[in-house]
Amino acid sequence: MSSSSPIDRVALACLLLQHTSSTFGSGAYEFASFLFLIQIFPDTLIPASLAGLCSTGCGLILSAYIGSLVDRLPRLPFVRMTIGIQKILQAFSYSLFLLLLVPLRHFAANAFHGKAAIGEVAITWFILLLVIACSATLGLSATGMIVAIERDWITEIAHGDPTVLTRLNTYMRRIDLLSRLVAPLVVSLTTSLGGYPLATGALLGFAILSYGVEYLWIKVVYNHFPVLERNKRIIPNGVEEIGLLERGQEAELDAGQGEQQEAEQQPQSLSERLQSEKDDWLEFIRLPIFFSSTSMALIHLTTLSYDGTFISYIKAARGWDDTIIASMRGLCLMTGLIGTAVMPLLERKVGLERAGAWSIWFEVGCLAPVALALFYGTGRYGEHGPVWNSVILFGGIAISRIGLWSFDLCQLKELQLALDDHPRRNQLTARQISLQNLFDLLKYVLTLWASSPSCFKWTALVSWLAIVSGAVSYAVYLRSVRGHLLHICGRKVL
Repeated sequence: MSSSSPIDRVALACLLLQHTSSTFGSGAYEFASFLFLIQIFPDTLIPASLAGLCSTGCGLILSAYIGSLVDRLPRLPFVRMTIGIQKILQAFSYSLFLLLLVPLRHFAANAFHGKAAIGEVAITWFILLLVIACSATLGLSATGMIVAIERDWITEIAHGDPTVLTRLNTYMRRIDLLSRLVAPLVVSLTTSLGGYPLATGALLGFAILSYGVEYLWIKVVYNHFPVLERNKRIIPNGVEEIGLLERGQEAELDAGQGEQQEAEQQPQSLSERLQSEKDDWLEFIRLPIFFSSTSMALIHLTTLSYDGTFISYIKAARGWDDTIIASMRGLCLMTGLIGTAVMPLLERKVGLERAGAWSIWFEVGCLAPVALALFYGTGRYGEHGPVWNSVILFGGIAISRIGLWSFDLCQLKELQLALDDHPRRNQLTARQISLQNLFDLLKYVLTLWASSPSCFKWTALVSWLAIVSGAVSYAVYLRSVRGHLLHICGRKVL
C-alpha cells in the first residue's frame, strides 16, 4: 500500500474478496427484496416501506449495542458469527419469497388488502412479517460488518498511516459501488431470462455457497495481520488495555478477569441502561465530529436514490421496466466510482475538509433540477413522460453520485481520524450509524404517509431540503475545526 506500511498481497486480496462477496450478497438482497415485494404487491408502496421502516428502526435502537459488541467480543469470532447470520437469513428470506411468488402468487396481492379468505390473509401477512423480520435482522448484521471491518479492522490495519487509510477506504468504497452495480444487473438479467422464481432460487444458492468462502477468506485476513489478534479488555478506570492473545495462560487469566470486571460494570437496571445511553449520546454530541456526522445522516433522508421507494415510483408512475431501472442504477454507481477517484485528488489539492464541502454542495446543486422535474413535465401517470424530463431525472441523480461518494469518503476519514485513539471508538462510530438509521427511519415514515406513487414528488422535495440541511451542518463543522469557512484572495472569512 505504501512504502512505510506494506501490506501482504494475499491478505489484502482475501480482504477485498470477502468484502466483494459480502457486499454483492447484500446488494442483491437489497435490490431483489424490494423488486420482489413490488412484483407481488404491485399497487402499493406499503410493503416496501414497512420493510425499510422496520430495518432502520431496529438499526436506530440497536446500533449502539452492536458497536459495543464489536468493542467487547474477539474480532474473528464476531465477524464469522455475523457472516453466518447474514447468509442463513438471506437464504431463509429467499425461501419465503419463493412461497409468495409461486404457490401463493394468485391471492397474495388481494390478501394483503384483506380481499381474500381469512386463511389466505393470515398466511400472506405471516410470511410478509417474517420477510420484514429477516430484513431488519440483516440490517443489524450489516451494521456489525460495517463497524467491525470498515471501521475497526481497516483502522487497525492502517497503523495510523493517513495515506494507507485513504487507499483502504477507497478500495472498500469502490467494491461497494461495483458490487451494487453488478448485483442489480445480475438480478434483472436473471428475472428477464428465467423469471422471478428462478432468480430467487439462484440467489438462495449463492447465499449458501458464499458462506463457506467468506468464512475462509476472513480467517486468512485475520492470520496475516497480527494487530487484529489483540484482545480488547476493559479495566476498572474505563480505559481499554491491549494484550496479545498468544501470551499464554497468564494472558488468558488476565483476559478472563477483565471480562468479569467488564460484566460487573454493565448497567443492570433499565434506568442505568438509559442513563448510559444518554451519557454516550452526550459525549458524542460534544465531539467536533458530531456536525459532520449529522450532515452524513441528513443525506440518508432521501428518496432520490435507487431504493425501494424510488424504484416503486419509476415502475408504477413512470412505466420503466426492470432492465432500464437496473441500467440507470448501474449508471449511478459508475458515477459513484468517479466520486471515489475525485476524493483523493480533491484532498491533495484543497485538503480534506474543503474537499468534503465542495462535494456536498455539488450534490445539492445536481439534485435541485431533479426535484423540480418531478413537479413539472412528468406526463400522464404510468407513462415515461417527455425525454427532457427523464434526462433530468436520471441524469441529475447519476451526476449527483459523484459528490455523494466523494463526500462519503471525506466524512468517513474524518470520523476515523477523530476517533482513532478513543477508547470506545466502535461504540461512538455506531452512534453515527444510529443517526443515519434515524433519518432513514424518517424517510420511511414519510413514504408511508405518502404511500401512493403519485405523491412521490413531495417526498423528493423533502429529500432535497434535507440534503441542503446536511450541507449547512457540514459548514458548522468546518467553522468549528478551521475557524472560518471561505478563503477569498488570501483572506479567511466567516
